[in-house]
Amino acid sequence: MSETRPNLLIILCDQLDASYLGAYGNRVAQTPHIDRLAADGLTLNRAYVPLPQCSPARASMFTGLYPHQHHLLCVPRSGQDERFGTVRQRAVLPESVPSLGQAFRDAGYRMGYTGPWHMGNDEIPHHGWEEHWRTYRYWKNGRDYYIQHLERHGLADLFKREHHEFGFSEGTKSGVVPSGPSAIPVEHARTSWAVDETINFIDGRDQRPWAFTLSIKDPHPPVISPGDFADRIDPADVELPPTINEDFQGKSDAYQRSLTHRWVRNMSEADWRRFIAHYHGLNAHIDTEVGRLFGYLDAQGLRDNTLIVFLSDHGEMMGAHRMAGKGPAMFEQSIGIPLIMRWPAGIPAGRQTDALFNTVDLPATLGALCGVPISAGAGIDQSAMVLGEASGPRHIVFSEFYIEAGLRDDLMFVKTAVTDRWKLNLWLYDMPELYDMHNDPHETRNVIDDPATADVRAELADEIVTWLKETEDPLLPTVEWTIGRFT
Repeated sequence: MSETRPNLLIILCDQLDASYLGAYGNRVAQTPHIDRLAADGLTLNRAYVPLPQCSPARASMFTGLYPHQHHLLCVPRSGQDERFGTVRQRAVLPESVPSLGQAFRDAGYRMGYTGPWHMGNDEIPHHGWEEHWRTYRYWKNGRDYYIQHLERHGLADLFKREHHEFGFSEGTKSGVVPSGPSAIPVEHARTSWAVDETINFIDGRDQRPWAFTLSIKDPHPPVISPGDFADRIDPADVELPPTINEDFQGKSDAYQRSLTHRWVRNMSEADWRRFIAHYHGLNAHIDTEVGRLFGYLDAQGLRDNTLIVFLSDHGEMMGAHRMAGKGPAMFEQSIGIPLIMRWPAGIPAGRQTDALFNTVDLPATLGALCGVPISAGAGIDQSAMVLGEASGPRHIVFSEFYIEAGLRDDLMFVKTAVTDRWKLNLWLYDMPELYDMHNDPHETRNVIDDPATADVRAELADEIVTWLKETEDPLLPTVEWTIGRFT
């Protein structure tokens, strides 16, 4: 094994909107350690996920496959492992699907994973991360490693009560999502526990290079911050999204029908300010714990030989277009993510790029950076762009979302194409959307029916068809029928 191979540390947050980090321009964010990571490395401004929901997004970033290829189309639930509308849905990412973890294990890396796995049985090590496996799924699904930790400290019942009290289920009833402080001590909060597990892994005396995924459940709701973090940001100081009073005119009716809107339909400005302030507080806690981990790496002399990748599995609407959560919203806040990479031996410091990046590109890119042979899946090796040696190879990124029967009589879905300027959302059974993000960065005006955009919408529709042909999407005929409705 070459001694030049870097360690790999993937810090994967859940439902973190990039615009709530100082590195991405937020003026009230308290994220100095993440901001410093960006200053020392590369910040990607146009990174996207192939589906804005936890399980599909995670499966794609580890395999390089789109959801319609790996078949984790949504968050698996009981009885949903065979059929999902008209297409097949898996509940588990099979070991037979090549993954980043397997490739790094086979290349001789020492492997570890902590936090949410979210792609199958969380108690059993998967896809190469066998040597240190300390997962956290959800208290309602069993006694995972984190719940066992809380039980040892007499905090499990408190955790369960808080998750019920502040959960989105309460928001579904009232249309106002609750948020606030947690009574769980900071040192036992779920992010603190995950960082402790990461340090425990790194503290091993094994001389092999290591690859570790620190999967942080925060700031995914419930938005409850430990210690004084809930009070770090004054609600009067937060910035309200410019589209917080969205009326959805001229857009897909899937938005208004979705839980993403129904959760927050009755929220006042004061409610939004409180909710956003608490979200900032949760991010400040993440930053503090990430800073603690960075301090440990520095003390061990490991940080400069570690490729650090900081990202989120998908975004968070947090009031944009009067929604909270993620899909089926295909707006930038949902499908766009923060993505920061630091590695002094190869990545020039202080760079920002608008190069288009899809997280299906992660396996090929990280494999190339670390000298690990890896299956690229449908992804693209973007290592030359990351190293500053070339421009980004992508001219377009694709995303998709699947909605269970209930809104309609059958599966409803959306296929999305994004370029430097344009975004096309191709909805089945609903109004397609086209946004000019140069002249309308907040995606307020659907210009799908503007005669001046006819060539653009036809070109993007053709791009979607080509993508689905290349990736053997079984819904291609339905997509072509949908395109025929507006062309």
